[in-house]
Amino acid sequence: MPAITSSAPVPPPSGAPDDEVRVRRTEGPLRVLLVEPESEQSHQLVLSLSGHDVDITVCVDGAEALLRVGMVRPDTLLTNAAPPEVDLETLVRVTRRAMDIPILIGVGPGDSQRAMRALAAGATACVNRPYRIPELSALLRGSLPGPEGSPVTGTGDPVALRSGDLELDALGHRLFVDGQPVNLALREFGIMDFLLRHSGRVVSREELWTEVWHKPLPPVNNTIAVHIRRLRHKLGDSESQPRFIHTVRGIGYRLDTANGG
Repeated sequence: MPAITSSAPVPPPSGAPDDEVRVRRTEGPLRVLLVEPESEQSHQLVLSLSGHDVDITVCVDGAEALLRVGMVRPDTLLTNAAPPEVDLETLVRVTRRAMDIPILIGVGPGDSQRAMRALAAGATACVNRPYRIPELSALLRGSLPGPEGSPVTGTGDPVALRSGDLELDALGHRLFVDGQPVNLALREFGIMDFLLRHSGRVVSREELWTEVWHKPLPPVNNTIAVHIRRLRHKLGDSESQPRFIHTVRGIGYRLDTANGG
Protein backbone atom coordinates (compact mmCIF):
# COMPACT_ATOMS: atom_id res chain seq x y z
CA MET A 1 0.00 0.00 0.00
CA PRO A 2 1.33 3.49 -0.78
CA ALA A 3 2.53 5.39 2.26
CA ILE A 4 0.77 8.63 3.17
CA THR A 5 3.00 11.67 3.08
CA SER A 6 2.38 15.39 2.98
CA SER A 7 2.97 17.91 0.21
CA ALA A 8 5.08 20.99 0.75
CA PRO A 9 2.99 24.05 1.62
CA VAL A 10 2.68 26.82 -0.97
CA PRO A 11 5.10 29.64 -0.05
CA PRO A 12 3.73 33.14 0.62
CA PRO A 13 3.74 35.44 -2.42
CA SER A 14 6.83 37.57 -2.73
CA GLY A 15 6.41 40.95 -1.12
CA ALA A 16 3.09 40.12 0.54
CA PRO A 17 2.50 41.89 3.87
CA ASP A 18 2.38 39.76 6.99
CA ASP A 19 -1.40 40.02 7.37
CA GLU A 20 -1.86 38.74 3.81
CA VAL A 21 -0.12 35.44 4.54
CA ARG A 22 -2.45 32.47 4.85
CA VAL A 23 -4.04 32.24 8.30
CA ARG A 24 -3.92 28.84 9.91
CA ARG A 25 -7.40 27.55 10.75
CA THR A 26 -8.11 25.06 13.48
CA GLU A 27 -11.91 25.20 13.77
CA GLY A 28 -15.09 26.43 12.11
CA PRO A 29 -16.45 25.76 8.62
CA LEU A 30 -14.16 25.85 5.62
CA ARG A 31 -14.74 29.08 3.70
CA VAL A 32 -14.73 28.43 -0.05
CA LEU A 33 -15.07 31.05 -2.76
CA LEU A 34 -16.64 29.26 -5.73
CA VAL A 35 -16.52 30.63 -9.29
CA GLU A 36 -19.32 28.90 -11.20
CA PRO A 37 -21.40 30.63 -13.92
CA GLU A 38 -23.95 27.80 -14.14
CA SER A 39 -26.52 28.39 -11.39
CA GLU A 40 -27.71 24.78 -11.32
CA GLN A 41 -24.15 23.51 -10.86
CA SER A 42 -23.39 25.95 -8.05
CA HIS A 43 -26.72 25.22 -6.34
CA GLN A 44 -26.08 21.48 -6.40
CA LEU A 45 -22.55 21.94 -5.10
CA VAL A 46 -23.71 24.11 -2.22
CA LEU A 47 -26.33 21.52 -1.27
CA SER A 48 -23.92 18.57 -1.61
CA LEU A 49 -21.19 20.18 0.52
CA SER A 50 -23.58 21.50 3.18
CA GLY A 51 -23.02 18.37 5.26
CA HIS A 52 -19.23 18.62 5.01
CA ASP A 53 -18.79 21.73 7.19
CA VAL A 54 -18.13 23.94 4.16
CA ASP A 55 -19.36 27.53 3.78
CA ILE A 56 -19.53 28.47 0.08
CA THR A 57 -19.72 31.95 -1.41
CA VAL A 58 -20.74 31.74 -5.07
CA CYS A 59 -19.44 34.08 -7.76
CA VAL A 60 -20.79 33.94 -11.32
CA ASP A 61 -17.60 35.24 -12.96
CA GLY A 62 -13.94 36.01 -12.39
CA ALA A 63 -14.51 39.75 -11.93
CA GLU A 64 -16.89 39.16 -9.02
CA ALA A 65 -14.42 36.67 -7.53
CA LEU A 66 -11.61 39.25 -7.54
CA LEU A 67 -13.93 41.74 -5.85
CA ARG A 68 -15.03 39.28 -3.17
CA VAL A 69 -11.72 37.56 -2.45
CA GLY A 70 -10.57 40.48 -0.28
CA MET A 71 -13.98 40.88 1.37
CA VAL A 72 -14.72 37.24 2.17
CA ARG A 73 -11.08 36.24 2.78
CA PRO A 74 -11.79 32.60 1.87
CA ASP A 75 -9.70 29.63 2.89
CA THR A 76 -9.78 28.25 -0.65
CA LEU A 77 -10.70 29.45 -4.14
CA LEU A 78 -12.41 26.89 -6.37
CA THR A 79 -13.03 27.90 -9.98
CA ASN A 80 -13.90 26.23 -13.24
CA ALA A 81 -11.31 26.40 -16.01
CA ALA A 82 -13.16 29.03 -18.07
CA PRO A 83 -14.52 31.75 -15.77
CA PRO A 84 -16.38 34.56 -17.59
CA GLU A 85 -15.20 38.20 -17.64
CA VAL A 86 -11.67 37.51 -16.33
CA ASP A 87 -9.51 34.79 -17.85
CA LEU A 88 -8.29 31.97 -15.63
CA GLU A 89 -4.60 32.95 -15.60
CA THR A 90 -5.41 36.51 -14.55
CA LEU A 91 -7.76 35.28 -11.84
CA VAL A 92 -5.06 32.97 -10.47
CA ARG A 93 -2.25 35.55 -10.61
CA VAL A 94 -4.22 38.38 -8.99
CA THR A 95 -5.63 36.11 -6.28
CA ARG A 96 -2.17 34.71 -5.59
CA ARG A 97 -0.76 38.23 -5.18
CA ALA A 98 -3.57 39.21 -2.81
CA MET A 99 -3.74 36.07 -0.64
CA ASP A 100 -1.71 32.94 -0.12
CA ILE A 101 -4.61 30.50 -0.28
CA PRO A 102 -5.03 27.22 -2.17
CA ILE A 103 -6.48 27.75 -5.66
CA LEU A 104 -8.21 24.69 -7.11
CA ILE A 105 -9.18 24.40 -10.78
CA GLY A 106 -12.18 22.30 -11.83
CA VAL A 107 -11.28 20.69 -15.14
CA GLY A 108 -13.26 18.72 -17.69
CA PRO A 109 -12.62 17.45 -21.23
CA GLY A 110 -10.74 20.03 -23.28
CA ASP A 111 -9.46 21.99 -20.27
CA SER A 112 -5.95 20.54 -20.08
CA GLN A 113 -4.12 23.47 -21.68
CA ARG A 114 -5.95 26.08 -19.59
CA ALA A 115 -5.28 24.00 -16.48
CA MET A 116 -1.56 23.71 -17.17
CA ARG A 117 -1.29 27.48 -17.73
CA ALA A 118 -3.18 28.08 -14.49
CA LEU A 119 -0.82 25.78 -12.58
CA ALA A 120 2.14 27.64 -14.07
CA ALA A 121 0.51 30.92 -12.95
CA GLY A 122 0.27 29.72 -9.35
CA ALA A 123 -2.80 27.48 -9.03
CA THR A 124 -2.41 24.77 -6.39
CA ALA A 125 -4.06 21.74 -8.01
CA CYS A 126 -6.71 20.48 -10.41
CA VAL A 127 -9.84 18.50 -9.59
CA ASN A 128 -12.08 16.65 -12.02
CA ARG A 129 -15.32 18.33 -13.07
CA PRO A 130 -18.20 17.41 -12.78
CA TYR A 131 -17.13 17.39 -9.16
CA ARG A 132 -17.32 14.22 -7.10
CA ILE A 133 -18.19 15.34 -3.60
CA PRO A 134 -16.04 12.86 -1.56
CA GLU A 135 -12.99 13.65 -3.71
CA LEU A 136 -13.64 17.41 -3.66
CA SER A 137 -14.29 17.50 0.09
CA ALA A 138 -11.06 15.61 0.79
CA LEU A 139 -9.07 17.87 -1.53
CA LEU A 140 -10.54 21.02 -0.02
CA ARG A 141 -9.62 19.86 3.48
CA GLY A 142 -6.24 18.61 2.31
CA SER A 143 -5.40 22.01 0.82
CA LEU A 144 -5.47 23.68 4.25
CA PRO A 145 -2.27 24.02 6.29
CA GLY A 146 -2.00 21.88 9.40
CA PRO A 147 -0.52 22.90 12.74
CA GLU A 148 3.00 22.31 11.49
CA GLY A 149 2.39 23.87 8.10
CA SER A 150 1.65 20.53 6.40
CA PRO A 151 -1.61 19.93 4.56
CA VAL A 152 -4.14 17.71 6.29
CA THR A 153 -7.48 16.25 5.30
CA GLY A 154 -10.68 15.97 7.25
CA THR A 155 -11.23 12.42 6.02
CA GLY A 156 -7.76 10.96 6.41
CA ASP A 157 -7.30 10.73 2.61
CA PRO A 158 -3.70 11.21 1.45
CA VAL A 159 -2.62 14.46 -0.18
CA ALA A 160 0.47 12.68 -1.49
CA LEU A 161 1.10 9.08 -2.52
CA ARG A 162 4.42 7.29 -2.31
CA SER A 163 5.20 3.85 -3.61
CA GLY A 164 8.78 2.69 -4.02
CA ASP A 165 10.74 5.35 -5.89
CA LEU A 166 7.60 7.19 -7.04
CA GLU A 167 5.88 10.02 -5.16
CA LEU A 168 2.83 11.88 -6.41
CA ASP A 169 1.90 15.23 -4.88
CA ALA A 170 -1.83 15.66 -5.59
CA LEU A 171 -2.05 19.25 -4.35
CA GLY A 172 1.07 20.43 -6.15
CA HIS A 173 0.19 18.40 -9.26
CA ARG A 174 3.73 16.97 -9.34
CA LEU A 175 5.34 13.55 -9.72
CA PHE A 176 8.78 12.69 -8.40
CA VAL A 177 10.89 9.76 -9.63
CA ASP A 178 13.91 8.99 -7.44
CA GLY A 179 13.33 12.40 -5.87
CA GLN A 180 13.47 14.21 -9.22
CA PRO A 181 10.40 16.13 -10.50
CA VAL A 182 8.74 14.95 -13.71
CA ASN A 183 6.41 17.23 -15.67
CA LEU A 184 3.14 15.51 -16.58
CA ALA A 185 0.23 16.58 -18.73
CA LEU A 186 -3.21 16.56 -17.12
CA ARG A 187 -4.27 13.09 -18.39
CA GLU A 188 -0.85 11.61 -17.60
CA PHE A 189 -1.18 12.88 -14.05
CA GLY A 190 -4.64 11.33 -13.77
CA ILE A 191 -3.33 7.97 -14.99
CA MET A 192 -0.42 7.97 -12.54
CA ASP A 193 -2.72 8.97 -9.68
CA PHE A 194 -5.05 6.04 -10.43
CA LEU A 195 -2.20 3.55 -10.91
CA LEU A 196 -0.54 4.61 -7.66
CA ARG A 197 -3.78 4.29 -5.73
CA HIS A 198 -4.06 0.74 -7.06
CA SER A 199 -0.37 -0.12 -6.98
CA GLY A 200 0.34 -3.82 -7.31
CA ARG A 201 -2.93 -4.85 -8.95
CA VAL A 202 -3.94 -5.06 -12.59
CA VAL A 203 -6.00 -2.08 -13.75
CA SER A 204 -8.09 -2.60 -16.88
CA ARG A 205 -8.14 -0.17 -19.78
CA GLU A 206 -11.85 0.35 -19.11
CA GLU A 207 -11.15 1.35 -15.50
CA LEU A 208 -8.46 3.81 -16.55
CA TRP A 209 -10.61 5.36 -19.25
CA THR A 210 -13.64 5.74 -16.99
CA GLU A 211 -11.58 7.20 -14.16
CA VAL A 212 -9.50 9.66 -16.18
CA TRP A 213 -11.74 10.51 -19.16
CA HIS A 214 -15.12 10.06 -17.39
CA LYS A 215 -16.90 8.38 -20.28
CA PRO A 216 -17.24 4.86 -21.72
CA LEU A 217 -14.25 3.43 -23.55
CA PRO A 218 -14.80 3.47 -27.36
CA PRO A 219 -14.57 0.06 -29.12
CA VAL A 220 -11.42 1.07 -31.01
CA ASN A 221 -9.14 3.53 -29.26
CA ASN A 222 -5.38 3.71 -28.73
CA THR A 223 -5.38 6.89 -26.63
CA ILE A 224 -4.47 5.05 -23.41
CA ALA A 225 -1.59 3.23 -25.11
CA VAL A 226 -0.25 6.57 -26.41
CA HIS A 227 -0.42 8.13 -22.94
CA ILE A 228 1.23 5.10 -21.34
CA ARG A 229 4.02 5.26 -23.91
CA ARG A 230 4.61 8.93 -23.10
CA LEU A 231 4.52 8.19 -19.37
CA ARG A 232 7.09 5.44 -19.72
CA HIS A 233 9.38 7.78 -21.61
CA LYS A 234 9.10 10.44 -18.88
CA LEU A 235 9.65 7.85 -16.13
CA GLY A 236 12.68 6.37 -17.88
CA ASP A 237 10.69 3.16 -18.28
CA SER A 238 10.33 0.79 -21.21
CA GLU A 239 7.75 -1.73 -22.36
CA SER A 240 10.29 -4.50 -22.95
CA GLN A 241 11.99 -4.10 -19.55
CA PRO A 242 9.53 -2.21 -17.36
CA ARG A 243 10.63 -0.74 -14.08
CA PHE A 244 7.24 0.67 -13.09
CA ILE A 245 4.39 0.23 -15.59
CA HIS A 246 3.84 -3.37 -16.68
CA THR A 247 1.53 -4.32 -19.55
CA VAL A 248 -0.83 -7.21 -18.89
CA ARG A 249 -1.79 -8.41 -22.36
CA GLY A 250 -5.49 -8.32 -23.11
CA ILE A 251 -6.36 -6.70 -19.76
CA GLY A 252 -4.53 -3.49 -18.93
CA TYR A 253 -1.62 -2.33 -16.79
CA ARG A 254 -0.03 -2.90 -13.38
CA LEU A 255 2.13 -0.46 -11.46
CA ASP A 256 4.83 -2.39 -9.62
CA THR A 257 7.29 -0.43 -7.49
CA ALA A 258 8.04 -2.98 -4.78
CA ASN A 259 11.60 -3.58 -5.94
CA GLY A 260 12.03 -0.61 -8.24
CA GLY A 261 10.99 -2.73 -11.20
